[in-house]
Amino acid sequence: MNLLVVIIALWLRHRGLFLEPAATIGQLIRRWRDMWRQRGIREGWSPVVVLGLAVLLPALLLAILLALPAGLWQTVLTGIAGVLVLGQVLLDQRMPSVSSRYQTIWQNREWPADSMGQSGLLASDLVAESELAPARQELVEDALRELFAPLFWFLVLGPVGVLVYYLLTLMAEGDDGMASSLAQRMLHFAEWPVARVLALSFALAGDFTATWQYLQEQLLNRDVPAVEFLDTLAGHAQPVLLRTSVDIPVATTLSLALLATQGLLQRTLVLWVVLLALHTLLWF
Repeated sequence: MNLLVVIIALWLRHRGLFLEPAATIGQLIRRWRDMWRQRGIREGWSPVVVLGLAVLLPALLLAILLALPAGLWQTVLTGIAGVLVLGQVLLDQRMPSVSSRYQTIWQNREWPADSMGQSGLLASDLVAESELAPARQELVEDALRELFAPLFWFLVLGPVGVLVYYLLTLMAEGDDGMASSLAQRMLHFAEWPVARVLALSFALAGDFTATWQYLQEQLLNRDVPAVEFLDTLAGHAQPVLLRTSVDIPVATTLSLALLATQGLLQRTLVLWVVLLALHTLLWF
């Protein structure tokens, strides 16, 4: 059942179906979050209470709902809930995508090589490296929080797990007080195992030797944020050499470099689906 739910949710995301309804539902869920945030500030509640009401209360209600039926009906209801919850999480994504947004920025920017010719190529190389770093980090962050972490927690804890993670990410948005800070700390621990599994996947989907060497050094380090950890690993798994030339625009070079990282993420996703399919076949 998990394999079927994952395939349906990924297909909906790939086809871009129901993006508007997902965005509308996402706004309603954010209103739920804001209601408890404001209520907590007004009443002087502990951040633990605010987080419990905003995150754990919906998860508890979903868990009770899924526990009511038995046998086949429970399996069917869990599958439907999985499609609805996982689909909502995967479809509630930032638009436009990181790749599209940065490609537009780079194409509209004037680079040193555009006006200085050959003498500006070295300057363009240095600027391109500084431009690629934040773009790759945003790409990895979106992939982690909008795709891989939801899939991980769905496979581990089912619809309830992915719902808790989704609500935690929403509570961690912004800096609206102690509840957001607590959510960010909890999100750090929730993403730690995901980052380790994803790191091993990067090693298999990319340059294994370079990735494994860094992974051995940082595998058990809990101080490094998951996004920073995975961004560095992505650089090892998919190394990119930025060299601009008069014939190739700098924007094109940067776009190709970012697409290389995106290719690593796509190969990693395929690896996860294949492993899930093998697990399903062996289980039966």
